[in-house]
Amino acid sequence: QEAIQDFSQVIEINPNFAEAYYGRGLARFDLGNRQEAIVDYTQALAINPNYIDAYLGRGIARLIIGDISGTIADANQIIAINSNYAPAYKLLGNAYRKQDNQADAIASFKRGGELYLEQKDAVNCRKCLNNIQQLQNVVSPAVKTDSNVQWKKGDSKTFLTRMLRRFEKGDRRGAIADLNWALQVDASDSQAYCCRGIIRYKQGDNLGAISDFNQALQFNNQDVLAYRNRGMIRSKMGDFKGAIADFDAALKIEPNNSLIYVTRGNAYRDMGAYQEAIKDYEQALKIHPNEANAFYQRGIIYSRLEEMTKAIDDYQNAAKLFGEAEDWKNYQKTLDNLNKIQTTVPRENNNIDEDIKYKKLKQQLLKMVGGHWEMAEILIAKVEEKYPGRDRIWYLEKVISDWQQQQDS
Repeated sequence: QEAIQDFSQVIEINPNFAEAYYGRGLARFDLGNRQEAIVDYTQALAINPNYIDAYLGRGIARLIIGDISGTIADANQIIAINSNYAPAYKLLGNAYRKQDNQADAIASFKRGGELYLEQKDAVNCRKCLNNIQQLQNVVSPAVKTDSNVQWKKGDSKTFLTRMLRRFEKGDRRGAIADLNWALQVDASDSQAYCCRGIIRYKQGDNLGAISDFNQALQFNNQDVLAYRNRGMIRSKMGDFKGAIADFDAALKIEPNNSLIYVTRGNAYRDMGAYQEAIKDYEQALKIHPNEANAFYQRGIIYSRLEEMTKAIDDYQNAAKLFGEAEDWKNYQKTLDNLNKIQTTVPRENNNIDEDIKYKKLKQQLLKMVGGHWEMAEILIAKVEEKYPGRDRIWYLEKVISDWQQQQDS
């Protein structure tokens, strides 16, 4: 009561003091006067429309008196001002829970728990996780699936994805430490296990990575990333049967994932099943015609089968696509393989020799201009205009020669 009197006196002196209305609202709320508190919070917001604490206070008061739509409006207003304000998601979760909107309640608590986790606020994080667990105990399987789908939409911005970025930037100990902490808070977090498994794999801890992927799949048997990475490790260790089983499981969940076909093809190749591998690479290219790695990996098989013309075609396609994507590491690796096998191609006739020479010069020029074929075409067009009537190889040799002279000068 004394606090209310003091805040009221401040308001008489300065009627535009938003913090005084907010403070008086808190005092009235603590006395049980919810409606009067709402009036004060509303007045504070009239003075300062971005006053997050006032929205939160009013949202809580509205929740208690049963004004659920008002609570949701206040929580969403906070999120519009600051999308990373964890208490707003917790408030939103409680409001949806009151409406029996279990899917949205779970999604809100999940987001709130993630933000509390980032802030190392274990107490409020656990409260959100406990609310999720309570809701999941009464939610039908269909609703659970819907909530999972909603949550998956934001995966690229989640705490776990940021852990992978931290690892790639060099903060390896910090990333592992935070993931360990996340699993202490929620020992059933399949994404945390999957994320830690990927990091362990990158560190060379294959067995530790497999253990984490096992845990991830125990809590979520639809985790394609866990199947694919575990399959890659198994293949690398020589467990081809286990690797193929993992890739098969992943493809049942995502039958149009070209990357999984490529990785399964690699496993078939490493175990000597070349025809099965080629089928997988072809399927990957049906799904994604510009899958550079599928061309590259198939080129390796054709070279092993001594089908050099096919191998050259695949390597050239891969080099073009890697160059366009500015993936210079794979671009150079592909050109190295291409140069190794081109000398072994049988020279059956002059036309084949000419085609091979043309393709080799084309790749040489493409490399010179940094993989930008549009630039190469401009250079060729200028030479053709100046020297009409020459053959295609002459034009490429002329452009390459002029370019080298220009670089030397």
